[in-house]
Amino acid sequence: MKQLSIERFSVLTAPYLHHTLEYGLDSIAANGFLGVELWGASPHFCIDDYTLKERTARIRNIRGMLKDRGLILTMFHPEQCRQYPINIASPIAYVRRYSMDIMYAYLEDTLELGTNKMILAPGWEYVDAQSMDNFKRAVEAVQMIAERAEELGVMLYMEEMGATSTLFVRDLGHLKRFIDAVNSKQVKVCLDTVLADGNGETVEDYYKTFGTVGYVHWADGCAEGCAVPGTGNGAAEKALQTLSDHGYGGELSISLWGAGFFKDPDMAMRECAKRIRKYFF
Repeated sequence: MKQLSIERFSVLTAPYLHHTLEYGLDSIAANGFLGVELWGASPHFCIDDYTLKERTARIRNIRGMLKDRGLILTMFHPEQCRQYPINIASPIAYVRRYSMDIMYAYLEDTLELGTNKMILAPGWEYVDAQSMDNFKRAVEAVQMIAERAEELGVMLYMEEMGATSTLFVRDLGHLKRFIDAVNSKQVKVCLDTVLADGNGETVEDYYKTFGTVGYVHWADGCAEGCAVPGTGNGAAEKALQTLSDHGYGGELSISLWGAGFFKDPDMAMRECAKRIRKYFF
């Protein structure tokens, strides 16, 4: 696993939701990580929290905080499912227009924040009103966003997501179907080790299905959802070995979702750093 050194790991800021972003970036840097995946959610960074002038100032502020700590932004991950009324697949015209406008703005923010990579969700449909029309609307929305992303030079990454967020990409098979339907070189696949393992899928399955992996959300699974790698079901370590066997050349983002990390995210990050160093040193 030599090519997967600690320098290749980023940290998703979601566990720091109940701390200031300054605290989160201090924690990430102090634990020896160089990369940051910014979760675009309130209170750290959310488009609805600011006027245009305030948003520009906040982006400048975030870039300064990263630079001051020797950190780089590897991915922008704007919130699209969990908290806000954003649904690019909505059958309601004004909701869809509003959602698309936000995603177009987030493409520009991605570059302003200092990266050219953004996580994109496909929107969602009602569990009791699934239809091919909904699927087509979601695909068309992603195609439109991908066209704008290509103009700007932003790469988009899509991953399987839990059914509570969307049914369109709820497992590997649905993710493959969706990405194939979008058929855009701007859209790459992201592997989430927790969700894949929960669906009985392996990293090898991803390589067989897509031929490659563009980005990795990395953690162990457990009964509560996510666990620090090495403290859960072993999915994280198994993923490392297979990625290494395939010569994976991208980033791995430590993705600790869940309220269980909110009280003391730095403790979890210290444990992550210790486990990673155990793997590579």
